[in-house]
Amino acid sequence: MSGYRTGFFCLAFIMSLMMTGCGGGIDDAPEVAIVTGTVIWNGKPLEEGTIAFHPVSGRSASGTIKGGEIVEVTTTVKGDGAPVGENKVTIFATKPDEKDASGMGTISLIPERYNDVNKSGLKATIKGNAENKVNFDLVK
Repeated sequence: MSGYRTGFFCLAFIMSLMMTGCGGGIDDAPEVAIVTGTVIWNGKPLEEGTIAFHPVSGRSASGTIKGGEIVEVTTTVKGDGAPVGENKVTIFATKPDEKDASGMGTISLIPERYNDVNKSGLKATIKGNAENKVNFDLVK
């Protein structure tokens, strides 16, 4: 993944944390559980992207999408998982906009509503001490 796209994903994740609040420090870390799963777009695995889990309150988690697989979901420590309980989910998948002369523009590879915690319609219930496998089949 290019440095620019990595920077964009980081910025998008930070913005999603600001929308839901991210807590104070490691002492207030929520109960988390490992999450795996898949993301499908147009009948095929979504090649790359970022997924975020937003609990009702507290710290959000993010993970990477590689070849349609959700990997390394992190809340506090790399790969620790997502907050236990009900989570709204957002997904980001972009590529550089070659028509943008500044080199800073991107094009979303999926409908932009999936980037918005209040519009994505995606949810996941994460259970403690359980294998959590979530699958999302994105539609237009």
